Amino acid sequence: MTSKTPAHKKRLGVVFGSRSVEHEVSIITAVQMMQHVPTDEFEVVPLYIDKQGRWWTGSELLDINFYKTLDLMNPAETTDALHRIQFSPDPTEEHGIDVAIFCTHGGHGEDGTLAGLFELADIPFAAPGVVAAAVSIDKLVFKHVMEAAGVPVTKYVWFTRQEWLETRKEMLERVETSLEYPLFVKPATLGSSVGVTRAANEQELRNAIDLAAEFDTRLIVEEAARDCIEVNVSVIGTGDSTEVSTTEQPIQTDEFLSYADKYERGGGKKGGTKGMASLSRRIPAPISPDLEEKLHDTTRQIWKLLNGKGVARIDFFANPSSEEIWVGEVNAPPGSMAYYLWEATGKSYSELVQHLVNHAEAAHAEKHQLMHSIQSNILQKDQ
Repeated sequence: MTSKTPAHKKRLGVVFGSRSVEHEVSIITAVQMMQHVPTDEFEVVPLYIDKQGRWWTGSELLDINFYKTLDLMNPAETTDALHRIQFSPDPTEEHGIDVAIFCTHGGHGEDGTLAGLFELADIPFAAPGVVAAAVSIDKLVFKHVMEAAGVPVTKYVWFTRQEWLETRKEMLERVETSLEYPLFVKPATLGSSVGVTRAANEQELRNAIDLAAEFDTRLIVEEAARDCIEVNVSVIGTGDSTEVSTTEQPIQTDEFLSYADKYERGGGKKGGTKGMASLSRRIPAPISPDLEEKLHDTTRQIWKLLNGKGVARIDFFANPSSEEIWVGEVNAPPGSMAYYLWEATGKSYSELVQHLVNHAEAAHAEKHQLMHSIQSNILQKDQ
């Protein structure tokens, strides 16, 4: 389908950036991963999508320092080292890659839009499919799916941005009669804690909802999980062929894990270029073996139900005393591809990349075994 290099290495396209508030985080994740691709097996093809949605490639995209002076909205304004490319979903076109890994975070990428494009182009990719990606990024839909599957979630109330703007008093009453402070207010479809605020009283709640309403048309207010710690688990694979990582407890500096905790602290002067890898954490999390097994089993259940592909990190709240758990959200792909969890599990970053490619190709091959056409005489009938 595609051309190969003289050494017959597979051409691995790494897709990142895009029109998302998590654009910069995506760059960090992609550059980290590209630096760990096994060069004896693959030729890396960076596929960078700028903040206006245009596609670029070039070897300079492998260097994190290149982005410090790059105009992320108009790359051509600050460099002539990149090559503008056009992506076509036409499978007869020459795409120049054999397989892709998505390192996009947030809208126009992590939400299933890229998955649909690559499905149409019939290119293997290591990331959730359209439905799994869309459900995972949408916190509200995800909660409804988990409730239907019997997976516990924290208590919550939701409403639209329009409802908030037009009926603030009614929305506040709905929240305060259903939930107890402290509360967390979130946009429905953003990650990296963007637009997320903790509220301990009505005035803070008003301010938090106003902030979230700047980012999304649907808003969620959640009750805090009392006497709990956050515990995260990574998963790789699809269907019944999955692996789960060791657990982690992220260490926050405030009442919740903020954007600054995740990406601006923990790595000294270079913390901003280390992404989630710079976050302070306990690995493994300080929980019992039984609770860890419960989290692993639930992780597999969720990923199988979503028909997930590639790698994800699933965030939970866990009560170490009662050993109760509540699922928070699915991050697919996770910041830094959760490589730190896999290294702690015994899999190097390079091995993680190889596993992602293997799973992408296996899922692609399985899909081609399914029936996509049937015999029909419907066009011969009079209409």
